[in-house]
Amino acid sequence: MKITTVKNMASEIYTPITPAPVWTPLTKPLEECTVGFASACGVHLKTQKPYKLAGDGSWREIPRDVAPDELMITHGGYDHTDVNRDINSMWPYQRMIELESEGFIKHFCDINAGFMGGGGDIDTFTNQIGPEVAELFVSEGADIVILTAG
Repeated sequence: MKITTVKNMASEIYTPITPAPVWTPLTKPLEECTVGFASACGVHLKTQKPYKLAGDGSWREIPRDVAPDELMITHGGYDHTDVNRDINSMWPYQRMIELESEGFIKHFCDINAGFMGGGGDIDTFTNQIGPEVAELFVSEGADIVILTAG
């Protein structure tokens, strides 16, 4: 793994150089697609164990039918002011349900994936979290998965 140093910039955690993304072209219209959502924003149910702020190699299943006040963010890498006002600013699950009800997408997955980014452990993500989350979305029948950072 290559580490790059940038003058006048510092990180408190190890930040690896990541490989180029894999792009898969969409082969059918959005209105025929089941869409999943995964985010490194640190979202989890209040009943689930919070993430470790110093880096966490785990993820959480987030159901689509949860109420906003049942969700919270545990992430040390950004200001939570807006997300505490509206969880949809980082975890836009209610907007996805609206897109489904308007016929813009076929279905928003029943279970989606939350994790905490910023840990820098690419090996854990590549070999553990990534395959587990991919299997979730395969079992959900997802045609598309939207992945966002925290």
